[in-house]
Amino acid sequence: MLGFWESKINVRYEEAQEMSLDHILRNANAGDDALALNEKFRTIRYISDKEYYDDVYKYVEPLFSLASADNLSPRFIIFSAPGATGKTALAKYICHHKGGIYWDLPDNKVAEYSLQGALQNAVGIENLSTFYTRLKNGKDFLVIDGFDEAEAGSGRSGIEFFLRDLNSITNGCEHTCAVLTARTESAIFIKNYLKNNKISFIHYEVGYFAEHAAKQYIVNGLDKMHVKYTDVVRGCINAQFKTIREKLMNKDVDSFLGYAPVLKALTVAYDEEKNTLHLLEKTLDSENSCHLLKTILDDLLERERGKFLKALKVKLPKVATFSENVYCKQEQLLRIFGKLAYNDESLFVPNIDESIPVEYHEEYMEVINTQLSQHPFIKIIEKDNMPYYEFAGVAFQDFVVAFSLSFADSREFVREYLSGLNKYCPSQLLIEFYNIFSNGHMEGVDIPLFYNSFRAHSQVTDKVIIHINGDKDDCSIEFTLKKQTSDTLSLVFTITDLAKGIYIDQLSNCYIDVDGDVHVGNSKNEARINNSVINCNNIIWKSERVSIEAYSPGECVLIANLMECENNMLPMFDVRLDKKQNLKIFCPSLRGYFKLIPYHAEPQSDSVGNSFMPFANLVRRIFSCLRSHSKDAPARKIDFINNRIISSSEEKRKILDFLLNTGVLYTDEQDWLYKLKTDKLSDYAIKWQEVRDGDFASLENLYSAYFETQS
Repeated sequence: MLGFWESKINVRYEEAQEMSLDHILRNANAGDDALALNEKFRTIRYISDKEYYDDVYKYVEPLFSLASADNLSPRFIIFSAPGATGKTALAKYICHHKGGIYWDLPDNKVAEYSLQGALQNAVGIENLSTFYTRLKNGKDFLVIDGFDEAEAGSGRSGIEFFLRDLNSITNGCEHTCAVLTARTESAIFIKNYLKNNKISFIHYEVGYFAEHAAKQYIVNGLDKMHVKYTDVVRGCINAQFKTIREKLMNKDVDSFLGYAPVLKALTVAYDEEKNTLHLLEKTLDSENSCHLLKTILDDLLERERGKFLKALKVKLPKVATFSENVYCKQEQLLRIFGKLAYNDESLFVPNIDESIPVEYHEEYMEVINTQLSQHPFIKIIEKDNMPYYEFAGVAFQDFVVAFSLSFADSREFVREYLSGLNKYCPSQLLIEFYNIFSNGHMEGVDIPLFYNSFRAHSQVTDKVIIHINGDKDDCSIEFTLKKQTSDTLSLVFTITDLAKGIYIDQLSNCYIDVDGDVHVGNSKNEARINNSVINCNNIIWKSERVSIEAYSPGECVLIANLMECENNMLPMFDVRLDKKQNLKIFCPSLRGYFKLIPYHAEPQSDSVGNSFMPFANLVRRIFSCLRSHSKDAPARKIDFINNRIISSSEEKRKILDFLLNTGVLYTDEQDWLYKLKTDKLSDYAIKWQEVRDGDFASLENLYSAYFETQS
């Protein structure tokens, strides 16, 4: 009998049959006569057989679902997906099998008229009008990949310019002339732009692999590794899936076993002798899927250490024993990062373990150089007849990056390495691996990186929220993913260096309340603040362009003692609202910030009177600073709430006393913490998370009770 999850996923697959890729792309077909493209301009190109073999090999279809549509014969098809779910493989498959032209969008900065410039480079100025005609006639179509990465570098204004120009050159086309891929949030922005400008589109969400497809993905990977698909191999794969389902107790199994980076790791981890089964079988019930994946990757590292020691004993027969530190997990990961990031495998491991005599150090490094290039975390590709090394897959890259970021001696080098990668978009695994390696600690400068990683979890119906609260003695950040189909995911970290500031760049649904500075953006990219609250000492603008968005029912509130610009460079502000009152800026002086002056607001009085909003905002502020604990009630230090939030305000003190008297809040035995009485919330029909997110509807009963006590 099929298990619950297996039967469920198979039903989903049957329902999705009509969403096969061939059905989706029925109106996208290129002609037989390929257009001559500039081979030196690799941004826009056809996908060759070699590139397809190297990057895709054999394509396996995931599940597709219809997200939205305004036309069954659209001009544009949008594919959205969480991070690292195979959008680029999908794009290259479409190009290779349908004759489409691949456009690697992040390769060039997107801005006004950049589309025409790129196409001119690809086809030549003399052939530009011919190409436009071919687009409209259906002889060519574009597959534009990586809108999310392009948005990170060029901002939403750049994407809007690009879409405007794309609409202009395809206007009047009655069939599909462009396929667009992006992560979920960017895809929703694209969809809204097309909808608002009455441009026909259809939007599909790329899901995870159904079980039969996930197994085929592994089979294809083994085939590329020249492992024959025998009964033994098939039995191993089936047993792996069965064991993993048991370990995860059917929780998040479909997303885990249907996630491409995980399947890649299982493929690499396959071993005819061990076949990872006994590893999985001896693994205790995992806390979550990421811990299980870490177990698999750790086993790969241990396996490599065994191979290394075997080769080392042959090379150094006179050395009787090697310590446990020789080629340990830490050494392997740091050498891998050094080799792939800086082409120096000794950069972060300058000293060889003392169990290796000095006279054998040269021989030791010879074995390192031989073994490391063959490490399962590394793949070798050929460029210009030369070997080129890169990570074997997303799971391996994010595993190494997360570990190296948690290691003090390599942390700054990791940041430098990532800043030089134009196309690095972390998967959802990065923050989960880092949560394991870092013991729940994070530096403020790394928040944008991990925020992007956490957002990679999200699908169309999901909402990502973050709360940052605290002072130099106790500051935390909580990432929350609200899903309609499963439990809420939450990760909490302690910010270790608030004195150096909180850093943000692309921010939505965020609540920041810190006794410190907030740095917005960086010199390379456009910054964005959407429906968020920032309450801090100073706001430092670091980007040339800053977009501030506030759409009902949300709002943007900026509260700071001072605003200043890095290097005295005043940003260009792009303010987007549906109601003027949705943006409020509380700052003693907005001198010079001409775009922001219309939204300047006077500090609100502490007096609540018969006004609901001051009461609700204070309750939200208190609720938002309470740290969630899996084994205890949400809580915060009494001193922090008294000093940071209540201060000397008598009216605020009355509200806090009311919360204590009603039992919504209570103090612990040591009078050290204010804690939330979660059972008491139901007495007033309070929805704690909704209040934290700025939805105050459930506070009306509590406010009525407070008003009665004051009357």
